[in-house]
Amino acid sequence: MNPDKAESDFANKVRFHLSKDELERQMRRIHDRDDSVDGKNRSAGSGSSGHSRITNSSTGLPRQESWIFESVGGYFLANEDLARMSVPRQEQLLMRDLIYSFSGVPSAYVKPDIQIDQISEMSSVDIAKVRFRLDEAFNGAFRALANEVLPMIGYYISVQSYIEETNMSPNCGRTRLALASALGNQLQDYYDLQAKLETDLQEKKLNLKELVRQVRPWLPILKSFSSMACSARGNLTSAQVLTLLDQTYRDQKDTDVDLKERVSQVLASVSRTYMKIVQLWMQKGVLFDTQHEFFVEDTEPSTSMSSTLLAPEKCCHAYWAERYRLMPDRLPGFLLSLANDVFLAGKYLNILRQCNVSMKLLQLPLAYNPSDLEHEEIIKTSYELPAQKLLQVLAEEHNLPLHIRNLKSYFLLQEEGFSETLLYKCQEYLKYNVDRLIPEKLQTLLTETLQKSKDFFKDMLRCQLKDCDVATQLERHHKAQRAEEEQEKESSSEEDPPEVLNLYGYEALAFRYEAKWPLSFVLYPELLNQLQMLQRVLLFLHYVKHHLTVLWRSPSEGTGLKLTNQSAKLRHRMLMCMLSLEHHITQDIAEPRWQSLTLTVDKAKSIDEVVNKLETTVEECLRLGLLPCANTFVKSLFTLGHVCLNFCDFVESSMGERSTKELEQDMCEYEKEFNSFLASILELVSQLAKTKDFGERDSCKRLLKRLEEFVKLSEVDKDHASNI
Repeated sequence: MNPDKAESDFANKVRFHLSKDELERQMRRIHDRDDSVDGKNRSAGSGSSGHSRITNSSTGLPRQESWIFESVGGYFLANEDLARMSVPRQEQLLMRDLIYSFSGVPSAYVKPDIQIDQISEMSSVDIAKVRFRLDEAFNGAFRALANEVLPMIGYYISVQSYIEETNMSPNCGRTRLALASALGNQLQDYYDLQAKLETDLQEKKLNLKELVRQVRPWLPILKSFSSMACSARGNLTSAQVLTLLDQTYRDQKDTDVDLKERVSQVLASVSRTYMKIVQLWMQKGVLFDTQHEFFVEDTEPSTSMSSTLLAPEKCCHAYWAERYRLMPDRLPGFLLSLANDVFLAGKYLNILRQCNVSMKLLQLPLAYNPSDLEHEEIIKTSYELPAQKLLQVLAEEHNLPLHIRNLKSYFLLQEEGFSETLLYKCQEYLKYNVDRLIPEKLQTLLTETLQKSKDFFKDMLRCQLKDCDVATQLERHHKAQRAEEEQEKESSSEEDPPEVLNLYGYEALAFRYEAKWPLSFVLYPELLNQLQMLQRVLLFLHYVKHHLTVLWRSPSEGTGLKLTNQSAKLRHRMLMCMLSLEHHITQDIAEPRWQSLTLTVDKAKSIDEVVNKLETTVEECLRLGLLPCANTFVKSLFTLGHVCLNFCDFVESSMGERSTKELEQDMCEYEKEFNSFLASILELVSQLAKTKDFGERDSCKRLLKRLEEFVKLSEVDKDHASNI
């Protein structure tokens, strides 16, 4: 075998990256061939010896004494002394080392600022920050060109290590696996470029300037991919990873089209699994989330199926309010504005399934592409279908609009003649202490009151006797709201036991509306409880007004009113004051809002429009009708009403027992007491009118305007009221 040819073949096979044992074996072969060649040359004579030296030098294979053996990351690499190389040879060697370094292969000429052995002990996040440098012996122009793309080495190592670690980790999650797969797919073009560069180098078709030009576009790409990989590490949820990727896409400049398109492809690929969960939930009502990545969580045991019908007593608003929970830490940023639609779509599909409603479901593929809004349209369509269907079922099959009108008629006492007839039938019972009352008897009287009503659902109105006054009920309501905001578990009754109060029937009587499923999804107990508090205040005002009116209609029972003009005027002021307080709640506050609610119900296209409008209407009626500081105002209002009732009792019990002068003195005391409490209410309302909320401020001004004519103000009070 020709020794020159053998040496040439071996030189072409020497790689940049060789183990110590393999290198020693190859060097022993070189020594053996050199010894055999030298022996032949010695036997041929001195003339052929010179020819042999020329042949060895013509092969380009360096002599043993010109090699430098260096350990690089546990590998022994053979390299040459750059100072003895020509410029073209340096360029070829530098290009070779750069190509392999861009693949993460160690090199003796391209080194990090730290010891090469330390790289294996560094985190991938830190590797991306490592700076690489070239051997100072390289030509200065070469180093200037190559330094521009050297950061790619750290970026590539960071990305590649993330891919390998993720694929090797058994519990990394589907989103991280998808990211590793997407980055691997994107790097395929990078691998193709490396193969092309290596081929061009071997065929002598590549120079350093051209190499830098071809790899330069990958510098920002790998930097961005490295940022993704670094961000995806740690204890992040799938949603947080998706949010980071989405933010990476939005941070890219529109001028870098290729980079932005690649990031978009990565994001679309990684989000595909998550969006399939969204699609299945929104279009089928099925929650398939074995790894707990989705932001909607079913509180039912995993063995329960969404299609299983529940018992009637279990299926209620409270059940569906607690069945599914929102998990904000699992919500990607790009779905934040659509989270409510996504949540409600699947929930409504399960509610419709519970109501045995059949409907054609959507079959629209859902994917996220940050460059368009197609996913938003599909999500809106997927939400609108069950939301419209549920409204249709409640409106057409369960007469929801009629029930909403009943709330106004009964709880705001707007049904003509209803409150007067009820008070007339119950007047003998309501004046007793609540402990002496029998709820069944009051329910019978309520049924008799509604007997002539044409309302088909009048039997759903029931009465009950509360164990606390309205102010305490309001306080419990406000505490429950604060506890919900603060996520407290204890109930208000446990935190603050109610006072033992001496309630009369007219203070304890309350209405409730027994809405069955599925009406109870809209007319749920918490909502009706707010209306009940308004009803109790209005019923008390009607009760006081009823007693003051009886004094006018029954002269035999109100002889005292004939004796003095002062008593008649005081009774009139009291009656008009009660009427003004009632009109403030019903006409100033409730009526315009209920009219708006009625229009919304008639024109609504989804159940949420009705539910949201109804909740807003009831909340505003309670807050503005009873004023922001509801407890204090309600207590003052009931105190003023009791003054009027005491006045009525005094008049009815003073027939023929007192002289006109004594009656006038007593009337002055009642008038003084009435004026004092009314003035205190006026002062309270004046203070509340300073609130920043426009609705509350307007409500206070309206009430002030109604009450000012019934109280005798001092000049200071008048000036103060006029400035509000």
